[in-house]
Amino acid sequence: MGTVTPCTTEHPMEPTAREREILDLIWAGLTTQDIAPQLGITTKTVESHRANLMRKFRASNVAQLLRVALSKGILQVNPSSRTNKPSRRFDSPR
Repeated sequence: MGTVTPCTTEHPMEPTAREREILDLIWAGLTTQDIAPQLGITTKTVESHRANLMRKFRASNVAQLLRVALSKGILQVNPSSRTNKPSRRFDSPR
């Protein structure tokens, strides 16, 4: 028998280019319904990519997915993207 050649050289735990795109949009705060038309794909396809990401990162929800992606250095906090608006202060009712 011959040698087995992988169909991709990408590490299986790394997100694909499309998964990375979707992860970035989730990080930006977009919903599945927002992401689908922006990328020209169906919401079902977005959900499939999101499910693959959660499986790869062993996350049970989106917050955990983002936390793991941050800790692995896949996502980064960009301090320059923060607005210079004063933070809102929530006072107790009077």
